[in-house]
Amino acid sequence: MDPILFSAAMRGNIRDVYYHLIRDEEYGYQVTPKGNTVLHVAALYGHSHFAAEVLKISPAMLCCQNKKNETALHIAANEGHTEVVHVLLACVEDHNTSDKLTRITDASGDTALHKAVRSQHLNVVKLLVKEDSEFEFPPNHAQETPLYLAAESGFHDALINILESCNNPTYAAGPSNRTPLHAAVIQEHKDCIRSLWQWNKPLCEEPDLWGWNSLHYAVKLGLKDVVSDMLGWKKSLVYLPAGSENDWTTAIHIAACEGDVNMIKKLLNHCPDCCDTLNRNNQNALHIAVLKNQDKVVRILLGSDKCDSLVDEPDSNGNTPLHLLAASGNHVPELINHPRAKKMSFNKENQTPLDIALSCKVTTKKEKLMEDLSSTGRFGKRDFEVKRKYEYIPNPNGETGTGVKMQLNDEMGTRVKMRSREDDHDKAKKADQTVIENTMKVAQIHIVVATLIMTVTFAAGITLPGGFESDPDSHNQGMAILIRKTAFRAFVVSDAIAFTCSAIAIFIYFSMADVSNVPHSKNIVKKLYYLAIIFQCLSMLAVVIAFATGMFSTLSHSLGLAVTVCFIGCLTILLCFWVFIYIIRKLLERQ
Repeated sequence: MDPILFSAAMRGNIRDVYYHLIRDEEYGYQVTPKGNTVLHVAALYGHSHFAAEVLKISPAMLCCQNKKNETALHIAANEGHTEVVHVLLACVEDHNTSDKLTRITDASGDTALHKAVRSQHLNVVKLLVKEDSEFEFPPNHAQETPLYLAAESGFHDALINILESCNNPTYAAGPSNRTPLHAAVIQEHKDCIRSLWQWNKPLCEEPDLWGWNSLHYAVKLGLKDVVSDMLGWKKSLVYLPAGSENDWTTAIHIAACEGDVNMIKKLLNHCPDCCDTLNRNNQNALHIAVLKNQDKVVRILLGSDKCDSLVDEPDSNGNTPLHLLAASGNHVPELINHPRAKKMSFNKENQTPLDIALSCKVTTKKEKLMEDLSSTGRFGKRDFEVKRKYEYIPNPNGETGTGVKMQLNDEMGTRVKMRSREDDHDKAKKADQTVIENTMKVAQIHIVVATLIMTVTFAAGITLPGGFESDPDSHNQGMAILIRKTAFRAFVVSDAIAFTCSAIAIFIYFSMADVSNVPHSKNIVKKLYYLAIIFQCLSMLAVVIAFATGMFSTLSHSLGLAVTVCFIGCLTILLCFWVFIYIIRKLLERQ
């Protein structure tokens, strides 16, 4: 393109291009390396007056396309130049162009409306939709319709304009066969979801390429209001499978997999019997919750009377949720102690949950799991064979001939069963011993701390703050100087409490060492251990109080300093309490 012509189009100076335009009508239009005419350039820079004058001279330039098959309308719509778009559309009406300019597509299959929606230019969208409201605006090569783009990007105003102004907007067969409602749900644009839902409710039934409909994605993302609206319209949606023929699931399985307790409650409130739905492996929601270690979901399902039947329901491999719990090594007492889980159940490999637990790697939770399972007596070993013995026995009457007597070797079967129980007992005994050893290792550290506290409090009781009365003429000789101060008395009492609690904790640790050698002493050792921790925590609390009151009694002449020291000392209590709450919360989350 001639530099003067290009510069004039950039600046919008029409006076410099009249001669060039008239000549180009005769010999062909000049273009840039991208194939843009002066009208494309004017549209790019938003010069509406320049574009109008160009079209007066050369109306045919309106439909010229560059190397990307873009018209000037595509470029103006993409840049959001509303006035240029208005001029271009007005030119179409003035010259009665046979082909609708709004329907021309570029190399990607985009119309000008695609460009305007993707670039979020609402005024341009309104102009284009109004210009050709009868057009369906089909998808581009990427299967994106303008309606889909508006829903996916959350461009709610444009979406409303398209729905209200277009007589028949295209909404199906988007990318991955997803509808605009799919796109809005996946991107969590709730205003777009609401508008699409009110416009066409059956959209929520349409599956995408992977067999998931909009409800399945709403459940996965935890959009409770959306799920309520959909199920309020048609409850049968909750039973529709999500996935392919070889691997499918349902809405409640998805919620269980995500660990969304509130969504589980929402689904059960709308459709109480949806808990009975099974996935491809004949697993119910409780199976999935156990597999994914979603303990909160397990407890919610077990706490509902509607879900009692899930506890002993076998999957395709004969595994109940308790079998899967044993395989995971997790520990959920509510499932283990559920009444329906107490009967002995075997999977297709003739294994009980305890058999599976014994074959897994030992963990702290697994030890608790095995302890609870063993206490119910649910040993398996159904696969033990009863041996049969065939012997040749001569005829006792001396007659010729032989007899074959079949004898059932009950003793062999009994030995095998006893050996099995002995092996299980040995494993349980080793597990108990491991727990005791671990507890005693931790107790060794605790006893050092208790001894230090006891030593410090003993020293503080001998060398009291403020010193002793040393005047030989005083009848109070040898008495503590600060004995009449309330803070000093609080110091003495808290110091004595700290000393006593530490001494008790040390005695309990000694008792643990003696009891640990006694068979079947795991529970006793654990109880003594917890009791010692309580006394040790009390002694530490008393030490902090003794420090604060002791410092206050010696610094009472400087009240500000005394209060500051006491505040800093008491801050220790708050921090310890915070750490304790944090640890408890983390332990509960793991369970």
